[in-house]
Amino acid sequence: MTLSMKTLLLTSAVATLSFHAIAGKELNDNSASAKPVDQLANKNRQALSFSQNLDPDLPVTLGQSGLEVSSKSYYQEFSGAELKRGVQFKTAGEAAVIRLTPMKSQRLGKTQIAPVIEPNDLILTGNSGDFNVNKSGMSIKARSDQLSDTHPGIFENTAAFVIDKTLGQGQFNLKTERNVADDDRYLLHVFDKHSSIAMQLATERPAFASGESLQVSAKLTAARFKSDNLTATLIAPDGRRFDMASKLSKTGVQLELPLNMDTERKAGELWKVVLHGETDTGILRTAELAVDIHQKTAAITDYRMSKGQLSITLQVEQPGRYELRSWWFQQQGKRSEPYALDYFANWFEAGQHRISIPVTQLNKSSLQLKQLQLLDQSRLAVLETL
Repeated sequence: MTLSMKTLLLTSAVATLSFHAIAGKELNDNSASAKPVDQLANKNRQALSFSQNLDPDLPVTLGQSGLEVSSKSYYQEFSGAELKRGVQFKTAGEAAVIRLTPMKSQRLGKTQIAPVIEPNDLILTGNSGDFNVNKSGMSIKARSDQLSDTHPGIFENTAAFVIDKTLGQGQFNLKTERNVADDDRYLLHVFDKHSSIAMQLATERPAFASGESLQVSAKLTAARFKSDNLTATLIAPDGRRFDMASKLSKTGVQLELPLNMDTERKAGELWKVVLHGETDTGILRTAELAVDIHQKTAAITDYRMSKGQLSITLQVEQPGRYELRSWWFQQQGKRSEPYALDYFANWFEAGQHRISIPVTQLNKSSLQLKQLQLLDQSRLAVLETL
């Protein structure tokens, strides 16, 4: 296998970690500051409505689907001094992908990035002895320039390698021979891709509003949590961090946090739940779940059918463009079939508004409103699903 082919294989494996790569930078970049929402995503003030016919033979998913993510990786920050002495990590599967990224740090009042540590600068020690990552033991590796060229903007200054299968799994020590500064900072990322141990995060719904309680469930496959090594954090788009309470049970961990903080954000920005955990066998895992947390800018206070129209009362707290979606089913004998999906959108100022949406169907008595949804088009948020 040529070097270029090896590099392509490694970058393909590392590409699956792009979310963690960006996340690792964000978690340690304190330059972000809270900014007010200075513009709306949609300022259109024209009313719009249309209807989409639904195929009665195709299934329609109603309600809100929860979020779920699974991780077989973890990341940990180390100093230059620690890397020169050697840092420990443990894998549960063979051929783990190892990535090392320099980070920003403050030195003499200035923000600096640590120098790149290439595979040639690293010594890996395992059950089979010591190996220079670039010369032996690692069948696939990539320099920082190779990763940057393949995935610009994602793996900048990052070097990576795959632990050779002959070295197996278990405890490893990674040490650099480069004379980096003691206070340089580096992010070590371990992707244990062939392990059976995965950490899963899940929510019952995809969006939460200010004043509600964010609840996230966590569990491990093929392992159990070690109770004294769990750290759960909610990270706002502007970099603010909030510790989440964790409660261990026989089935996993329940994370919870009341959303009493300022949840204003730019249109479409997502918050992030990050859980660092350890198994009872010493395997580390990090999982990250992006979730929509928004302000409650409007709410449906009443809706009913009246004289062939759907009448909706909308209470608007912040001016903006709002969208209503209504799912209609038609009764055909004993069977309720999908019939139509109606859309209505308009600009509304703060206050109470009564909206009448015509229902265009000859036999209106056979129609059933199965679901009604309110969306904030100006701030890109799903506010309610009834």
